[in-house]
Amino acid sequence: MATGEFEQRLLSVEECYLYKVPPLKQAVGHRAENWGLASPMLTGRLELVGKGDVMEIKIFDTKDTVVARCPVRCAKGSPAVEAIVDAVVDSSRYFVLRCEDEKRRRAYVGVGFRERDHAFNFKATIFDFKAKIDRQIKAEAQHREVDANPGLVEEDLKAMTLQAPIKINLGGGRDDDDDDLRDDEDDDH
Repeated sequence: MATGEFEQRLLSVEECYLYKVPPLKQAVGHRAENWGLASPMLTGRLELVGKGDVMEIKIFDTKDTVVARCPVRCAKGSPAVEAIVDAVVDSSRYFVLRCEDEKRRRAYVGVGFRERDHAFNFKATIFDFKAKIDRQIKAEAQHREVDANPGLVEEDLKAMTLQAPIKINLGGGRDDDDDDLRDDEDDDH
C-alpha cells in the first residue's frame, strides 16, 4: 500500500453476533443452523474499513476491543472474495469469515446479523469495494497501454473523426408561419 493512502470507514453495524464454526462436513457449504445460533460467542459491533486495495472487516467487543480481523485483499492475484467471506447456504443473514492475525495464521468464524438489511449492506459493501478495485486495476492497465503506445490514441481519434458531412432528417415539414410567431400581448403595448 502506498503511504498516501487513507483509511475509509465503509460500513458500521452496531450489533452483530460471532460464532464458532464447526469444520465443513459437506462441499455444499456452511450451515448456520449448526452453529448454535441462540448462544453466540460474542455480541459486538462490526466495521468495514477500506485502505488501498484491502478492505478489513473488524469485529469489536462491548469494550471496543478488536476481537477479529478479516482482511479482504482485492489486488490482482488475490483469493476470490467468496473464499474470504462465504455466505452460508441456509440463511441470508450469516457468513463465514476467514480471519487472520498479524502472523497470517487463519481462523474461521461465523458472523450473523439480526436484521436482513444489515446483512445485505454488509455483502453489498464488500462487493462494491471489490468492483471499485477491479475498475481501478483495469484503468491502470489501459493507462499503461496508452503510455506504451502513444500512437493508439491518435489512431482512435482519427477513426472517430467524421469524413463527410452527415444530414439528419428529423421529419415534418417547415411551416412558413413559424417564422412569424408573435405574442399577442406584445401588440397591446
